[in-house]
Amino acid sequence: MTAERALERSEHGAVERDGVTVAYYVVRSARRRRTIELTLEPDGVRVAAPLRTPAGEIAEFVRDRIPWIRKHRQRTAQAPHRERLSYVDGESLPYLGRWLPIDVIPGGRRVRVELDLLGLRITVPGRYEDDVRKHAVEVALHDWYRRHANEEIKHRVEAWARLAGYPPRRVLVRDQRRRWGSCSPDGTLRFNWRLVMMSPRLIDYVIVHELAHLIRPHHRPSFWAEVGRLLPDYAARRSELRDTGATLPL
Repeated sequence: MTAERALERSEHGAVERDGVTVAYYVVRSARRRRTIELTLEPDGVRVAAPLRTPAGEIAEFVRDRIPWIRKHRQRTAQAPHRERLSYVDGESLPYLGRWLPIDVIPGGRRVRVELDLLGLRITVPGRYEDDVRKHAVEVALHDWYRRHANEEIKHRVEAWARLAGYPPRRVLVRDQRRRWGSCSPDGTLRFNWRLVMMSPRLIDYVIVHELAHLIRPHHRPSFWAEVGRLLPDYAARRSELRDTGATLPL
């Protein structure tokens, strides 16, 4: 563990509600000016907070969210196991909500991924041994998805920002393991490239959610009212996002 990471974890706490105890650690930041944010990570509950937020306020924030934490953990425990792909004919991968069959073609000097009318065509050099082939194909697929996600998501953000009436400062597409999207205090929106595997209606929900944070940097009723102004059926999309996210293969 780095010295910086150890410093982040120097402040710990635990709260109880309805017989459930939740331990957490706090990461304080001078750059975070307004909101407290809770994230469930594999090794515990992480709370990001402004530098001078009272410890009692942080504890109450976590306590209020214990029902959500418990529900999320139960859902995660019940989620179907993701099978590791071998990248062979007969398997499939999702793109914009459609599961596309993989067509593996030996040949060429490097791995190439192309989308055609029948599905995803992956050209793989015949000289690659199995482990090398799998790794090379996975890297090429990640690159292909990220390029398409960058184009698709930015196009949709631009359209929704015009409708909402407030544009972001920047839009970035990144490899975010813990979240689908985020909104920084400086007006930068970040999105997970894996969104491009999902249907457009779910991509749009995440985009509207993060856009709304530009003017409502919290999750109070006024935030959800703004999301609902743009997407009246946001609750159904939000539920569908949770279920779909657990099935993505990459």
